[in-house]
Amino acid sequence: MIFNMPVSWLVVEVFSVFVFFTCVIHASRQANALQKILELFGFILMAATFENIGVSVAKTYYYDVRRIMMIGGVPLEILFLEASIWYTAFNLVQKLGLPLWAQPWAVGLFGTLHDMTVDPAAVFDRYPLQGADLIGRVNASYPGAFGDGTMAGQWNWTNPGYDGGFFGIPFYNFSGWITMMAWFTALVLIGRRIFAKNRNPLWGSAYPWLAGILAVIGIASPVNTLLLFGTPVNTWSNMGLEAAMLCVNIAVPAAFLIAFRRRQEPIDLKKDGLVLFGLPFILHGYDIAYAFAMGTRAAYLPVLAVSALHFAYLGYVLYKNKTLSRERA
Repeated sequence: MIFNMPVSWLVVEVFSVFVFFTCVIHASRQANALQKILELFGFILMAATFENIGVSVAKTYYYDVRRIMMIGGVPLEILFLEASIWYTAFNLVQKLGLPLWAQPWAVGLFGTLHDMTVDPAAVFDRYPLQGADLIGRVNASYPGAFGDGTMAGQWNWTNPGYDGGFFGIPFYNFSGWITMMAWFTALVLIGRRIFAKNRNPLWGSAYPWLAGILAVIGIASPVNTLLLFGTPVNTWSNMGLEAAMLCVNIAVPAAFLIAFRRRQEPIDLKKDGLVLFGLPFILHGYDIAYAFAMGTRAAYLPVLAVSALHFAYLGYVLYKNKTLSRERA
């Protein structure tokens, strides 16, 4: 323990800062740099809001509070990583030539591929809860989240009403990642389109924050509930419907990527290679190394299989980019 915090969790905090500020530095070197930096912070606003609602109001999960950096009941590292994942996915999708209406779903797909390796590695990195009073309060508020009632992972899912899911993670979580990314991306694209027409600096500074606020409303809407649970009324306990919706939510953007695969644009690897390809490899690589270093056996298969799938697609994009570069030469 360091500052009453497990060492492995401290390492994740440091890692999250490195990844996030790598994205900030990249954004600062782009056209309309201020807007792109503010988009990252607009995402953090959105994520901090709905994550705190999930912890304190809906009580769907619990973040262990043995952290150095917290915003309410949510570790800042989570917000940094989520924003970084959105940024890498969004910038990749911008180069794939997808129609604007398809881009939000593609960003969501890449986001959930990251979460499919992050979650299993983090949830099963467990340490004992400390203090009888805390154990009692937490178990009462988040029933079923702690297995034997005393061991906490970095975050812990309240039992959704069924056993299993995706390696112990509720299926709706991954659909939630797709829709979370999609809502924010759609609103950012609208904000950028308006800014490109009016070039109003006030709007350029406001739309990233507005996107974060409105995305929370989208996440709370019956439409979002339908996409997660297969019904506009949240049942929280139908594993079959949740799994079916996850399959649909993955299949649709995957179909977009296949249908529009010939529209990829050339990518300047010197300028964008680190963010578009380097960070996804680093993020997945970290999850793989983390799971094996901590001996988290439940995470071995998902971190390896999902990472391999994501790496294969990124390899295809790199191959296609090399072909495009030769054609232009």
